[in-house]
Amino acid sequence: MNQKSNSVDIRDLQDIRTPFNVRLAGIYKRSFAYVTLKDRLPVILTKIIDTFSRDKENIIEKYGENAIEEVKKMIGFISKLKNEIATNKTLKPMRLLPDDSTNDAEEWNKFLIKRTEIEKEIPLWFNTLWLYCECYMYRILAQELVLMKYIKTYDPFTKSKQNAFTNSLISIEILCSYVIDVISNKKNLSIMETKEEFMKFIKFNLWGNQCDLSLSAGADVGQATHPIQILKVLDKDILANNSEFIWNLLRKPDKNKLDINIIDIIIDNAGYELFTDFCLAAFLITIKFADKIRFYPKLYPWYISDASINDIHWTIDYMKNASNECLKKFANLIENYFKNNIWTIEIEPYWTGPYDLVGMKEHDPKLHAKLSDAKLIIFKGDLNYRKLVDDINWEYTTSFKKALRGFEPAPILAIRTVKSDVCVGIPPGVGEKLFEEDEYWMWSGKYGLIQITTAGNCQCLMNETY
Repeated sequence: MNQKSNSVDIRDLQDIRTPFNVRLAGIYKRSFAYVTLKDRLPVILTKIIDTFSRDKENIIEKYGENAIEEVKKMIGFISKLKNEIATNKTLKPMRLLPDDSTNDAEEWNKFLIKRTEIEKEIPLWFNTLWLYCECYMYRILAQELVLMKYIKTYDPFTKSKQNAFTNSLISIEILCSYVIDVISNKKNLSIMETKEEFMKFIKFNLWGNQCDLSLSAGADVGQATHPIQILKVLDKDILANNSEFIWNLLRKPDKNKLDINIIDIIIDNAGYELFTDFCLAAFLITIKFADKIRFYPKLYPWYISDASINDIHWTIDYMKNASNECLKKFANLIENYFKNNIWTIEIEPYWTGPYDLVGMKEHDPKLHAKLSDAKLIIFKGDLNYRKLVDDINWEYTTSFKKALRGFEPAPILAIRTVKSDVCVGIPPGVGEKLFEEDEYWMWSGKYGLIQITTAGNCQCLMNETY
C-alpha cells in the first residue's frame, strides 16, 4: 500500500519503529532512516550547494577560472539529486571514469543491478536499504567530482572538518598536555596504573566519536567539555564496556604472530575524534601493546566529517604550527612515528564501496588477508558499526560476535557512540528502559559502546551475557 508523506508516495510506509531482525530502511516512519531521508539528507545537500556558492572565489584561486563552470554543474547535479531523494525516485547508475582501475563506480553499478534483481524493481530511496542508499549518495557525489577536469580534488567538507578541530582546541590542548605527561612518565607507571590509563584512553576515544558532522547535518560541532574531568560522569552512559577484555588481549603475547604486533584503526571522523585516535595510538605504542599502527581513512569525501588522508596531514600540520607547545611536541612525535613506519596511512577503497563487511573475503580478499595480520582491528564510529552488524535491527541482547555474522579476520573492537537504530550486546531490559525515558535515545550520540570479539577458534573474550 502506498502512503503519502508530505505529498511523497512511499510504498509500504509504516508508522512504526524498525522491526527486529530486519535491515534499516526509510519505510519505517519512527526510524532514523526515515528522518534521514526525509529531513537530514536534503539539509546536507543544501549545505553542500551553499558551500560551493560561498567558496567560489577560493575555488577560482586554487583551480582557475574554468572551475566556475564545473561548480555550476555540481550545483545543478546536487539540486537534482536532492529532488530525487525528496520525491522517492529511483537510484541511477554512476557515470564512469574511463581507464581508471582505482575507481570503483562500476562495482557500484553492478551492485545497483544486484539490488534491482533482489528488490524486483530499481531501488527507490525510501524503499531500499538505508545503509546502501545513504552511502550511494556520498559516493555518487564523489564520482561527479572526480569526473570534473579542474575541481576533481575539491572536498566540500574541508572547512567543516577543520572547524570541528579548531572549535575543540581547548579540549584538545587539555588532552594533549595529559597525553604528553603520561607518555613522558611511562617508566614510572605500575601495571595497575598503566591499566588505569589504558581504560581512560579508550574512553577518550569513545567520547571523541560524539563529534560527528553527519549527525548534526553539517552544523558546526566541537568538544566543549573537559575531556578528563568528564570521564567518570559519563561512565553511566556506556551501555557495554569490554575494556577489561581488550586489556587482557593486548597484554598477552600473540603466539600466532611471528613478527610484529599490528593494530589496525579504521578511523571515522576528522577533527577532535581523529585527535583522540592519535592519542590512543600513541599510548598503545608507548606501553608496547603495538609495534605498528595502521590508519585507514576514507578515499573520498564521506559523511561530511569522515577523515581523509588530507585531513590527517592537515591536522598534523596545524599542530606543528600551533602556539601551544604540547601540540607541537605531539605533532613531532606523530611525524616521527610516520617517518619510521611505526604508523602508516593505508588507502583502501573498500571502506567507500558498496559491499558489507561479510563480503570482504569474496570482493577484496587482499584486504581481508591484510587485516588478518593484525592483533586487533579497531572500527571507529557509527557507520563502521552499522556495516559490522549489516545495519540489521538486531534484538539488543544479541551478542556482538553473533551480529558480525562470521566477519572476524582478527579480533574486532568497535568503539562507537549510538547514533542510529542498531545496537547489540547490551543487558536485558536496558534498551526498553531507555525507550521509556527517551524515544530518540538511539539517535542522540549520548550512549557509548566498547565491544570486542575474537577471531577463528580462539576463546571469545567478550562477555556474552553482560
